[in-house]
Amino acid sequence: MKPILVAAALVASSSVASGQAAQSVVITLTEFKVAVPKDTVKAGPFTFRVKNAGLMNHAMYVRGPGVDKGTRDIQVGQESPLAVTLKPGTYEVFCPLSDLSHKAAGMTHTLVVTAADTPAPAAAPAKKKPGS
Repeated sequence: MKPILVAAALVASSSVASGQAAQSVVITLTEFKVAVPKDTVKAGPFTFRVKNAGLMNHAMYVRGPGVDKGTRDIQVGQESPLAVTLKPGTYEVFCPLSDLSHKAAGMTHTLVVTAADTPAPAAAPAKKKPGS
């Protein structure tokens, strides 16, 4: 009976540790832009849904702290998922195709990842106009 309890405890603890649901983020690629809905996200697991809305094949690559991973080439009108876990830091998201000429043409974006328990930045107070 003890081996069953030990196995159950191990399964329960691994479920808690990996219980954080992946954040789903849609990224749209076009000539020559990487459209990301937010510039700053919380650390954790992500599933990027990368859509090619352009007129030629594209791909997406993520490079930053502990991550160096990309999608396959994505045909026009198609989508490809990319699952990664992002730690706090700064990441570069770019199209690696054509010997990085797509990246050089502007298909790059900086994504900042904050600690999961960091509060969202407060909005800056409105500045008063002179004479008000």
